[in-house]
Order: sequence, then C-alpha cells, then structure tokens
Amino acid sequence: MQVFKLYFKVLRKNLMTPLIFIIVFVSISIPMSKAASADKAFKDTSLKIVVFDEDGSEESKALTEFIGRKHKITELENDKNKILQALYFESVDYVLIINDGYGKKLTTGETSGMFSTYHMHDSYSTVMMTQLLDSYVGSVRAYMAGGMDASDAEQNAADAVFSEAEVTIARDKASEDFGASVSSYFRYLAYILVSVIISALCPVLLKLSKKEFRFRTNCSCIRSSSYSLQIIAGSVVFIMFVWGLMMIVSLTQNGGIFRGNAWFAVLNSFIYTLVCTGFALLICSFEPSDTVVNLMTQVIGLGSSFLCGVFVPLSLLSDSVIAAAKFLPAYWYVKVIEMLKGTEAFDGKRLAMYMLIESGFAIALMLIALVVNRMKYSSASVKPLASKKERKLNNKISI
Repeated sequence: MQVFKLYFKVLRKNLMTPLIFIIVFVSISIPMSKAASADKAFKDTSLKIVVFDEDGSEESKALTEFIGRKHKITELENDKNKILQALYFESVDYVLIINDGYGKKLTTGETSGMFSTYHMHDSYSTVMMTQLLDSYVGSVRAYMAGGMDASDAEQNAADAVFSEAEVTIARDKASEDFGASVSSYFRYLAYILVSVIISALCPVLLKLSKKEFRFRTNCSCIRSSSYSLQIIAGSVVFIMFVWGLMMIVSLTQNGGIFRGNAWFAVLNSFIYTLVCTGFALLICSFEPSDTVVNLMTQVIGLGSSFLCGVFVPLSLLSDSVIAAAKFLPAYWYVKVIEMLKGTEAFDGKRLAMYMLIESGFAIALMLIALVVNRMKYSSASVKPLASKKERKLNNKISI
C-alpha cells in the first residue's frame, strides 16, 4: 500500500484550498439556511399618522377612528415647519388634514377638496394611505347608495376594508419532509462539491502521473495495475469522505435524520459527486498546470452555478439561458431539488429521469477522460518506435 500512503501524503499538501471552500461554505450555509426557513408570511405595516380634523363632524370623527384601528395616530402641532421637520426626520409617516365640509361632501358624492396631506414624495406610506382613504370613502358611498344611513355605512365600510381572508398555502405532500433550510443547503452544495473535488483531486493525480513517479514505479516491484488500483482507492476514499462530511453537515440543517423524500436529495448529491469526479478526471487527462486547474475550478463551479439555477432561481432565468443550461449536469441536479422542494410537482418517473441524466453525464465525462488518456499514452508509445527506425536508418547510411 505504498502508493496509497503516498497518495494521502500528496493530498495533505494540497488540502488548503478545499478546506477554505468547506469552512466558508459551512459558516455561510447555516445563517442562509436559517433565513430561508424563517417565516415569510405577510405582516401588515402600521404607520405613524397625524390627523388634523378641521371639519369636526360625525363623519370626520368616524374617519379618524377608522384610521386609528390600523395605524398609530400621533399628536403634532399644526405648524407647517414642524410638520415638514417631522416628516424629514421620519418621526411621522403621513399627515392628513380633513378639510372643512368633508361630511357634506361625503353624503353628496363630491370628491374634490376632501383632504389635504403632507407626505414624503413617492413613499410607500403615501401609496398605502391613498389606497386606504379611497377604499373607505368608496365603501361608505356604496353603502349609503344602498339605503343605509351615514353611521351604519361608515361602520360597515370600516369592517369591509379591514376584513381579513384566511389564506392556506397549498403544498405538495412530497415536499413536507424537505424543508426550506435543507433545500437551500443542497442547492448551494452543487458549487462546493465541484470546487472541493476539482481543487483537491486534480493536483494529486497530476503529481502522481508525472514521469518521476512512473519511472520509479516501473523500476520497483509494484505492478502497474496495483499502482492504478491504489490511486483509485485513494481517490474513492477522499471523495466518499468529502461527500460524507457534507451529509453530516446537512443533518444539522435538517435537525436530525432525513425522512421520506429527503433521501432523494442525498442520492442526488452522491450522483453529482460522481459528476464532479468526472470533471476532475477529464481536466487531469490534459495535464494542465496548477494555474489552469484553479481557473477551470472557478469556470466550471461559478459558470454552472449561475447558469443552472444554483445562485439564481430557475424562474428568474430566461428561456435561452435555460436552453443552454440543459447541456450542463448542474441543471438536472437543481431540477431534482426544485421537485423535492415543491416548486415543481413531484413525479417519481421524472425524478428518476433527472437522476439518470446526471448519471449519464458522470459516465460520459469518465469515458472521455479514459479515451484521452489512452490516446495520449498510445501516441507516446509510438514515438520511441519511430526513433528506433530513424536510428537504424542513420546507421545504414553511416556504414
């Protein structure tokens, strides 16, 4: 097992970059996953409103009470400079002046000159209060047109405007065991697996494939088949360690052991780990320099992550980008996550198809890497043969 031990000696010297990726990912994934699982239900906003009632009618008092049911009414001196100062420093959000004659205009159906306002230009409070006043006034007039008196119309209008509908968010049963925090973790895991495996595996394989190591192996008692098997064994151990470590971290995001369809995400991540291994083998087959390896790590990791929905949701990508992303394995990895999350309707046959496509990418990358290596070594074995013929020919000529 000398080669196996040598494999991990070389690996230890090239673990700094993968460790940085893992540490940064774990430190960022925990708060991001918690943010993804936080309650995102709509919460109504309460504004700080100043109301100056210059009408003093029952209708204006009812309007003031109506506004106070939802927003906080604050006191402020009716001075323009102080009003503008309060709005500027955001101690109040909106200033409403109920003009004299509001009650009469409400009953007669007039619309102009009912209110005067002070507010910040194009602020959300302006839009909110404008919609609230329009809804209230329109509802009061509708009830009064139906035969109600002013007091009943104002009460019913207030109840109608503030009425709340019970909303139930429908969710696919298949996604019940795959929460938002876990789905967020597995989505970003696609980038980390590519970065860690390529940045760690390629330097080791490239160093062990150098001529110095091969010549020493050929001169030793170690068979070439044993040499290759020990390198494969070391790569398998390292890849399984990385994948297992990521799964252990995912258990902390899930709050315990996985349940139900969440196991499909575990299987999906394992398949994608094989895809990343295929990328690493293909890069190594061309014997690039360390700089090129680092460049390819970022190109494959960041490029596929932005194009395939890892960093940007698929729903925000254009049709042309999605059409191009279908030729990358990360797209099908994300499609599995989307289905398990509930964004896409769960279908076992389509889920299996997505995973089979991923597996096809892994097999294709490994086969291409094998073919490139075969072509490279076969061409290298032809060169010495040609040089022997040239030497014989040169000897004949010299004789």
